[in-house]
Amino acid sequence: MDDNSIYRTLFFEETDDHLQQLNDNVLELESNPNDASLLNEIFRSAHTLKGMAATMGYDVMTELTHKMENIFEKFKEGSVDVTSSSISLVFRCLDKLSSLVEDLREEKELTHESIEGLLAELNIVEQGSIQESTQESEPTDVVVDVPQANDLVVGFRQLEDSDLHVIKSAINDDYQSYSISVRLEEDSLLKGPRAFLIMEKLEQEGDILHTEPTTEALEEGDFDSDFHVIYLTKNESERVLENLMGNSEVEEVKVEHFDETRHILGAQLFEPLPVEDVEIVQVATVDEETVEKAVEPTVVNEPKTETTNKPAQQHHNNNNNQSIRVDLSRLDLFLNLVSELVVYRNQLEEVSTRANIADIKESLEQVSRLTSELQDLVLKIRMQQVKVVFSRFPRMVRDLSNELNKEMDLIITGEETELDKTVVSELSEPLVHLLRNSVDHGIELPEERERLGKERKGTIRLSAFQEGNQVMITIEDDGKGLDPAVIGASAERKGISIDGLNDEEIQQLIFHPGFSTAKEVTNISGRGVGMDVVKSKITSLGGTIELRSQVNVGTLFIIKLPLTLSIIEALMVRIGNENFAIPLDIVERVVMIREAEIEETLNEEVYEFQGEMIPIIRTNELLGVETNHTGKHYAIIVNIDQRYYGILSDELIGQQEIVIKKIDNILQQIRKYQGATILGDGSIALILDINAICHDQRK
Repeated sequence: MDDNSIYRTLFFEETDDHLQQLNDNVLELESNPNDASLLNEIFRSAHTLKGMAATMGYDVMTELTHKMENIFEKFKEGSVDVTSSSISLVFRCLDKLSSLVEDLREEKELTHESIEGLLAELNIVEQGSIQESTQESEPTDVVVDVPQANDLVVGFRQLEDSDLHVIKSAINDDYQSYSISVRLEEDSLLKGPRAFLIMEKLEQEGDILHTEPTTEALEEGDFDSDFHVIYLTKNESERVLENLMGNSEVEEVKVEHFDETRHILGAQLFEPLPVEDVEIVQVATVDEETVEKAVEPTVVNEPKTETTNKPAQQHHNNNNNQSIRVDLSRLDLFLNLVSELVVYRNQLEEVSTRANIADIKESLEQVSRLTSELQDLVLKIRMQQVKVVFSRFPRMVRDLSNELNKEMDLIITGEETELDKTVVSELSEPLVHLLRNSVDHGIELPEERERLGKERKGTIRLSAFQEGNQVMITIEDDGKGLDPAVIGASAERKGISIDGLNDEEIQQLIFHPGFSTAKEVTNISGRGVGMDVVKSKITSLGGTIELRSQVNVGTLFIIKLPLTLSIIEALMVRIGNENFAIPLDIVERVVMIREAEIEETLNEEVYEFQGEMIPIIRTNELLGVETNHTGKHYAIIVNIDQRYYGILSDELIGQQEIVIKKIDNILQQIRKYQGATILGDGSIALILDINAICHDQRK
């Protein structure tokens, strides 16, 4: 184990975040090449990435990031234009960095040869801009004001790009940014508390962005007598100075509007210099008589940017990050413990009701309430926004549209919708396949779209929203749609009978294993993952997928997913002497039917429901459970893939919150149960896999 091993997990997590952020921001930069704040954010993220890699000793990654950072610098200077080709080069660098990170995860050794091609391309871009810059620029004289020894200097040794970005954003939002230097009296015995009180008074009317020394050092009193602050507020400088003057044991104060050129001095300029080597810098001692001169307002000439609509509170994020990373396995353990509590709560309630023990009723109600709150809390902790998955798709669609010479927009809505982290992590593969299909098979070439009377640019909409206990994810395109004639012909060539199927049912054949209408397998959609795999994955997550398509109008996929896979609301039923659970979110209605109302067709039993003959599934026969027929059944009407089914049971027990427990692999393979649960009396009930049962019934 190397010395960095204990930091690797944190490094990988933060690197993933920065790479994703870079991908998102670079993609946005292509549309807004003059957005200075966006460029600063990109530069800052790349700089941080480089620093992290260097700290870990990953030289190959550091070198590539450094070169890429140079290009971002050229973007900022304007010496390299933000074009589609330069953005593509940056994306290739980001892809390589992601690949390097994966190699590091697998503890593979990084080789310099793997990045030489990209370095050469980056060098060409960089050298081209340098030559151009050399030809155009003329040497200029630089005048630097140098502070005199022992004077109170207004300035800072170093500022992060993020600080500069926040300052510019704040100014654009009508904030004032001040560089403040404070000198405490030499004989002050409580420097730490004095500095703390000064900072506290400043924060009552604004935000402190940066301090030198650090806030911790100031509060500990670990400094000589001077400290420096960058302060953001909407107050005028007179008010700021008045605030500072209200503190005791302050010898001198200087307040100036922040000036990036004058106030970032570097470490050496804080050192006392020989008098003959320095130029005189105009300073003002702050006392009652010279306040007005000291705070003379300075006009801030900030460069204007086209899109700087950042929220005024953005700078708060630097100091108020209230979230922490938690190992998912610990959350799983937490959830398991809460699940156990839910089971035992149900058992206690069962015993209390059965034995009619009134003494513990009130306490049990409190335990029940607390357990419910705890359960709700842990489920919320596990929730993750689908943005984690959605955020990678704009880049993917952009690259694919360039590759296929197609024009299209990807419109994403509802990316803040939350799902259980386990579901979110499994969503990527099916969504990637559906989107690739929309790009490859759905959206037509621009000329074809014009011929059909459509706009040259196609549109793909990816949406997510919550509906009850489910999350709906839709992928819709305005492309060519699924032609039943083409699908039917392809099915017959493969020996799949389409007799008796309507157009909608023929379109559903795309979910048939091995089915494809593509005449040519491309590197975009033909990647070994078929629609049957997509459906299987969605089904394994407890969800369903629906398809609606119209020729030359478009295709819509609707994915319905449960909010969580751990604790669900279920309808408890009894078949024979056995109890079973049916997930409540797929139950449409419960009706009582007589045996005589069930009719038999050539290949199945049906029942008339809302004017439609729906298939009846006799669960006792399906599950091999003996029952005593009374001539009456409870039919649980469920809606699977836009079709109703009637699931017969002998008795309704009621609605109940249940904890899903995994079952043996052998039981899983028979496609009838999705898990088991422990009931209040300690017995075990199997949870019926209604999706699989109905799907098998359709076959």
